Amino acid sequence: MIYAFLYLISLLPFRVLYFFSDLTSFILFYIIRYRRNVVEENIKKSFQNLNENDRLKIEREFYTNFCDNFFETIKLLSMTKNELHSRIEFDYSNLKQLIENKQNIHIYLGHQFNWEWANAHIASVLKNVNIVVAYKPLRNKSFNGFMLKLRSRFGSKMVSSKNMKKEIEDLKVNEHILIMVADQNPKTPDKSFWTSFLSRPTSFISGSELYSASKNTPTFFAKIVRIKRGKYKFEVSPIFNFDEEYHLGKITSIFTHKLEDAIIHNPENYLWSHKRWKHIYKEQYNKRWLTNLELTY
Repeated sequence: MIYAFLYLISLLPFRVLYFFSDLTSFILFYIIRYRRNVVEENIKKSFQNLNENDRLKIEREFYTNFCDNFFETIKLLSMTKNELHSRIEFDYSNLKQLIENKQNIHIYLGHQFNWEWANAHIASVLKNVNIVVAYKPLRNKSFNGFMLKLRSRFGSKMVSSKNMKKEIEDLKVNEHILIMVADQNPKTPDKSFWTSFLSRPTSFISGSELYSASKNTPTFFAKIVRIKRGKYKFEVSPIFNFDEEYHLGKITSIFTHKLEDAIIHNPENYLWSHKRWKHIYKEQYNKRWLTNLELTY
């Protein structure tokens, strides 16, 4: 039922979807005030150099983009490959040689809109390699099933981030590209990596880097730039390819710097409603700070 209803919505033209997006944004911002306190606090602490009016502008634009992201994601249910390609500028040339050499690749993303389009686009363009997407299972089984179906529409193979290593092995795929949204809020701050991110101490999951390092897999960052409504640019740049000495935390350090720079230049396009900073830094986490990690491979 959920799929059928949302599929019918996806058949609407973009101009109608964006009308509903504007309406939803107005309701969330002015009436329901959906997570307004969370969004306001996150933006205020991340951009302490901006005045109140500038921060409010980012906040309002975020709600517009947040709702656009929702309806654009639904649109993926019926969107053709050609239509998706016509709305995205991209450069995957950094991946070409590695794919030709049949090497595995790990791509790190942040919660920039529209990361769902990014996953779908990579799978629809790079047809000669297996695309594997790590995802965080949703509590609602019906909605989780819907999202799995949507995310795999262009051929992506889905693996749970909870059992990523085992599920990738179970897929029995050869060379592949693994896509990970790597700025999730970790559950265990004492086992996470810590660094300064957007003006405050921030924890990052360690599992992504540990998995990449265990396989010596070349890693890349996919930057998502919102050009205008329904138009994006994807830029893939190297993080680390293990042709030099590797130190634990290096991948996370480069990834967080790249993501922070992308957010600073396109702040309204980040998921500010996420309770990203639930964990408060404590002295006991000092050994997990990126510059204090000791292990060298």
